[in-house]
Amino acid sequence: MAAKILILILVILSLNIFGQPVNNNNNNNNNNNNNNQIGQNSNELIKHLSAAETYQISGDLANAAIENRAILSIALQRYGNIAIEEGDYTNAVKILNDSLAYENTAPNHLNISVAYLRQNQFDKAIEEAQKALIIDPKFNEAIYLLGNIYYTKEDFKSALPYLEKSFQIAPNFEIANALGITYLNLKELERAKLLYDEILLAAKKKDPELHLMFSKNYERTNYPQEAERELRKALELEPNHPKINFFLGFLILQHAGTDRLPEAGLAFEEELKISPNDFYANFFVGVVAQSENQHEKAINYLEKAIQINPNKGESYLFIAQSQLETDRLVEAEKNFRKAISMEGDQPEKDAQSRRTHFLLGRLLIKTGRKEEGEKELKIAGELQRKSLQNAREELGQIFSQVVKEPGKIENQTVSKVNLSPERKAEFTKFKNYLSEVLAQTYHNLGVISVQTGQTEEALANFAAASKWKPDFPGLDRNWGIVSFRAGQFENAVNPLLRQIKVNPNDNLVRRMLGVSYYFTKKYAQAVETLKPLETVITSDAELSYFYGISLIQTKQNQEAAQIFSKLADVSQTKSDALLYVGQGFMMAGDYDRAQKEFGQAVKLNPNLEKANYFMGQSLIRLNRYDEAEKAFIRELQNNPSDYLAKYHLALTMIERKIAPEKTVSLLEEAISLKNDYADAHYQLGKIYLEKGETNKAIEQLEIAKNSDSQKDYIHYQLSIAYRKAARKEDADRELQRYQELKAANRKNDSPMGNNENSPK
Repeated sequence: MAAKILILILVILSLNIFGQPVNNNNNNNNNNNNNNQIGQNSNELIKHLSAAETYQISGDLANAAIENRAILSIALQRYGNIAIEEGDYTNAVKILNDSLAYENTAPNHLNISVAYLRQNQFDKAIEEAQKALIIDPKFNEAIYLLGNIYYTKEDFKSALPYLEKSFQIAPNFEIANALGITYLNLKELERAKLLYDEILLAAKKKDPELHLMFSKNYERTNYPQEAERELRKALELEPNHPKINFFLGFLILQHAGTDRLPEAGLAFEEELKISPNDFYANFFVGVVAQSENQHEKAINYLEKAIQINPNKGESYLFIAQSQLETDRLVEAEKNFRKAISMEGDQPEKDAQSRRTHFLLGRLLIKTGRKEEGEKELKIAGELQRKSLQNAREELGQIFSQVVKEPGKIENQTVSKVNLSPERKAEFTKFKNYLSEVLAQTYHNLGVISVQTGQTEEALANFAAASKWKPDFPGLDRNWGIVSFRAGQFENAVNPLLRQIKVNPNDNLVRRMLGVSYYFTKKYAQAVETLKPLETVITSDAELSYFYGISLIQTKQNQEAAQIFSKLADVSQTKSDALLYVGQGFMMAGDYDRAQKEFGQAVKLNPNLEKANYFMGQSLIRLNRYDEAEKAFIRELQNNPSDYLAKYHLALTMIERKIAPEKTVSLLEEAISLKNDYADAHYQLGKIYLEKGETNKAIEQLEIAKNSDSQKDYIHYQLSIAYRKAARKEDADRELQRYQELKAANRKNDSPMGNNENSPK
């Protein structure tokens, strides 16, 4: 790029953007400013922390929340700004964006813009800076930054109004220089000249460095005459200033014709009087001498250039050319080959490489190695076809590669930063402090949200607190308990687990963790977690049930039976507890004991929901369908809308082959209560199939399949129905699907699920 950003990081009001200044001389001043701002910001944080604590203690939750949000805004901005100075730009963007949720300010958007700019994400940087201007149209830092971003992109037309406005509001040297370069790139030469005159007047003294800078700007924007004029003005002020004679010679060499070659050579020789060991001056004196056929002089200066810097392949090319002209063929060949070895596969050096191969080819032919020489000429020809440059343009490209000017005015955006150990230590200390503040504040907001009934917001705040300080006291306990009570068992596990590791005697947390494992089907972990409570677990019937079922799921049926027996012994007067006991025995496969305990529960509370239903389930497993029918009828008297009870009541009739019309009616009622009840549709389909009503059967079985496609027996029955309807292809497909599922899945024969019986 012809131009790059001049100043990338600003100290924005009180927001403390910690930046790497462009001029090293400003380092101490900037650090002192930042240190002062850290102190001011810390005072501001302390003020809000104190206010938040006062409000929270007094129970004024609304004002406590306001103060805590103010704390988050400040702390997040501080942390984001530190991330910018540390070069952690991606994290800075995230943190600063988080801060916008608490305070949407123009300076905050500008800080985000700076972070994007440091990553060369110019469009995002522009968007954020423009957001800052929407909030505050007179925000000069945003105006200035937008000008710099467009300037960096070389979108000079877009940069111009922002740079002009920024210069008008707060004129300074860097903006003026960028504005001058912008004028020149937009071919507004007279405006640039006027601006440079203003800079000279503002300087209040004659300074050759200013003229040198103006010259470089003119040269890069293709105003060679103006560039030469400025160099001569600089020489008038300080004839012995290093580099000015060199720049003058190089300018003449690049832009003037052959008539001015001697003049360029004299300028380079003047530079050597000031700096005799300057590589560039020696090199170009040699180049000019060669161009004027003064090959001995050229060789002398080029040899010295090589001694000063042996890593420039161009030096070997030009000295070899003069050696070729003076018949020093051995030395010439050696230097041509040295130049080729240093060029490598570098497309930007194609012009130099073409010239080297061409001259080496001539030398080889001249020394009788025609085949080898023609090979080199062929390479030169191929390189020439890739380029449309003429000889003068090629030389210009070679010269430009030689000169890597020190002190160019443009600066690349910073990708890495180097902080002093003291600065790193200071940031580490302040980040630790901010992390503590952020964790505490998010935690406090989480507690406030719980107290005001905003559970999801509370959980989000607890999660945010954990990111800043995972071991913040009390966080995991609160986070886990609130997650558990919200039914978010998967999310409750980790904070509860961390808390129980810290405090193994926290029995409330242990119970919640065990239950969370149960509901997330991590039965082995549930058993391990709840085992320490085994001696007292029967005091909590629900917890005993979860523990017992987890034991069954981990194939510890004997241990589970002991738990349920103990629970039964202490619960003979507690219908709710007996409901859990009965279910536990059902899961363990002890249906006699299960129906006994359900019976006792019903005696204690005839209206106990699900007690008769589960009793009926146990009786079905014992093939006592008459008794099961009565149990389901009692359940429906308590709860007429229980579709499971209706379905299983119908199932007792199907198994005994009685009351077909009542059976169909019950299945239809179950379906009306739960339209996608796959097993009810399945049983209706079977009934219709047995009655010879194939189309109705297919209709019901297809609904069953669509409601639950993983039940193998539905596919099997549907294949039979399709075959009766002469739909062989469909029948074969369903039969194949049945066989696949049969092989892959074991039937769900759990009496606790919605599909307790797996129909045959």
